[in-house]
Amino acid sequence: MKTSASIFAICTSLAISTGALAQSNSASPSAPEARAGDIIVTGTRRETTLQDTAVSITAISAEDLANAGYKSPSELQYSVPGLSYNVQLGAGFLIRGIGTQGFDYSLERAVGVVIDDVVQGQPRSLGFNTFGDIDHVEVMKGPQGTLFGKNASAGVVYVQTKRPEFNVAETSGSLRYGERNEIRIDNTVNIPISDTLAARVTGVYQRQDGYLTNLYDGESGGDYRDYALRGKVLWQPTDNFELYVIGAIQDHTDGGIGGLATIRNINGDTSNGWPTNPDADFNMDFDALLDEYGIVPGPDNDQYAQNGRNEVFIKQKDIQANMKLDLGDYTLTSITAYSESNTGSWFDQDYTQSNFYDINNSELWAHQFSQEVRVNSPLGGFVDYVVGAFFWDQKTDAIERSAGKRGRDYPEDTYFSFSGAMSNYEAHMRSYAAFGEANFHFTDRLTLTGGLRLTHDNVFGAYFPSEDIRYDFEGTPAPATSGRNKKTNLSGKVTLKYEATPDLMFYGTYARGYKAPAVGTSGGTLRMVDAETVDSFEAGVRAQLLDRLLTVNATAFYSKFKNFQSTVVEIGDDNVARSVLSNAPGVITKGFELGLSLQPTPDLRLAGNISYAPTEYEDFIAPCYSGQPVVDNAGIGECGALGGTGMNVDGFPSIHAPDTTLNITGAYTPLLTDNLRLFANANYYYRSSTFGQAGNPNSRVDGYGLVNANLGVGNDDGSIKLSVYARNLFDKQFVARIHTMTFAPAGSYQQYFSGEGARTVGVRLDYAF
Repeated sequence: MKTSASIFAICTSLAISTGALAQSNSASPSAPEARAGDIIVTGTRRETTLQDTAVSITAISAEDLANAGYKSPSELQYSVPGLSYNVQLGAGFLIRGIGTQGFDYSLERAVGVVIDDVVQGQPRSLGFNTFGDIDHVEVMKGPQGTLFGKNASAGVVYVQTKRPEFNVAETSGSLRYGERNEIRIDNTVNIPISDTLAARVTGVYQRQDGYLTNLYDGESGGDYRDYALRGKVLWQPTDNFELYVIGAIQDHTDGGIGGLATIRNINGDTSNGWPTNPDADFNMDFDALLDEYGIVPGPDNDQYAQNGRNEVFIKQKDIQANMKLDLGDYTLTSITAYSESNTGSWFDQDYTQSNFYDINNSELWAHQFSQEVRVNSPLGGFVDYVVGAFFWDQKTDAIERSAGKRGRDYPEDTYFSFSGAMSNYEAHMRSYAAFGEANFHFTDRLTLTGGLRLTHDNVFGAYFPSEDIRYDFEGTPAPATSGRNKKTNLSGKVTLKYEATPDLMFYGTYARGYKAPAVGTSGGTLRMVDAETVDSFEAGVRAQLLDRLLTVNATAFYSKFKNFQSTVVEIGDDNVARSVLSNAPGVITKGFELGLSLQPTPDLRLAGNISYAPTEYEDFIAPCYSGQPVVDNAGIGECGALGGTGMNVDGFPSIHAPDTTLNITGAYTPLLTDNLRLFANANYYYRSSTFGQAGNPNSRVDGYGLVNANLGVGNDDGSIKLSVYARNLFDKQFVARIHTMTFAPAGSYQQYFSGEGARTVGVRLDYAF
């Protein structure tokens, strides 16, 4: 507790010692006033216009999300260049090619998700499953620790929902029906209880059948179903105090689209495998099994026959209380939050109709508590600042099963398991931090921003085997193990901003980011994983030209990550090479982002954004890929390191990281009559190729482009609108990732399709009254 007390003391002393400076009236602008058409962002902990903010931010409004027809958080990548999503369970977002490249229950994400000012740290859950009652989303790129309660070494996806409104009684929502039985119903009711008390309740239900078909039972594959309920109460009994309470429930289930595989290729003859060879206990005769259903492996193969269960479910409950108290010109904010989740998955690990290795199941239960306190100084002086303190505690318990008959005549509920038992995991992560950021206004044009964050992380991880309550497992389990990892870190940022004119701003930033250490325990292999750090350099220009008809935003960046947390090959004390969670020496991402927006008339808007962010590993020994030949004196990209189990991928791109992402949008909304307006918009998204495994050319996923469109008519006051929408208009089927197969000849691969890999056309009714 000494660490906790020290951090809170630092936060308090910072607030007190800088108070006098904040009230000085030396050469300082007031808060910039928004002009017509300005985009307001709040991720800097103050309301600022996007063009005045010296951070690389992409803002997406609720209207943008509705027009695009998006239904899940992963689809944000189609609107934000430089943002991508790894469909592998639990992986989450990547920014500028950097994201989480491994899984363990104590591993923190590189890209944070913050909803209504609460950090979402639950394993295998983003914290939200729909876009119900979203006000806006901001994607902030680069390290963001100085203003957020939980550091994010690559960036933050910052989500704000709509607040209750006083003296406004309103019901709004939408109804949607589309192909493959897509149904979406969302409704929000704003309830004015009194002049100082208001409530807001939102409910969402959505579902759709998958576009893949399981030939074994004729069922569709990749279905999903969501429901979400969010209730909010806002109380402002006086002019200087407010209490804002939010409760939320979300429930998601799908047919395993993130882990549902079809077979891409079988490398060689499999006739010596099971069941053709009944004595085979490690390899399968895939040729015979696939022929039974007429399945032909290939890049376009979207057929499969699996008798095992394919399912993912995520259930989460949240409650939070946000309090604001004005203390003269200062504002004190407190955010107290609790969250609990239950997440699980089932997959058929042999990918066929056989029972060779059917069981691949995991389930976790997580609990998270966080407390954040912030002080905002007044604006208008030489210096203004935000300082805060943060406490975060998360506990996770999990089980994993992996087993099959392997062609043996076991009793009904008896299986062979490589783990030899049910695997149990525990993780406990506790974090204390003090953080702050100050703006020094040397002139009305020149501002220096400095921020610091002091963090202490305490991470515990454990593994132990146990008997299973459902099955009897044959095999030899690993012994129980556990470990603890602690780290104290000081990180920060410095930004220099110069406003040449009200419509032209330049800035440059250096930031040091940090990601907490971890304790790897997967499969009973204990690993102390060091904290990850990043040195990030960024320079940008924000310009509005032609009487603000044209907006041009450009950013150049260079970030070098050290002790990058990833899956690596290491030799154990038993002289056996294993793939384990550990630290790679480094990863570099560098490039530029360019955004253009043109609005020649009030009814016509055109915009385009491009991100070029190539990544490369530094001196990283990655696992050799399946079927890769082992050579002596191996060079870069050749298998031979660590006794023929690893290869140096120095200079190779990071996994799941497209070099280029591009987004082009157009919207045309003219009045047809005095109160009837046309709504027409289209969006094109492109991403370049990626790799699913470091240095493996067989894991290359081709680039692809998608078109979404929306056409409708509605009242000018927004009371009703009827539209036709299309996602993936040209029916582009694409693969999300490619992975090595087990029980097949070396060099055989499976592929995972995206949930958006087929066209969806539908109708939508929006209303507000």
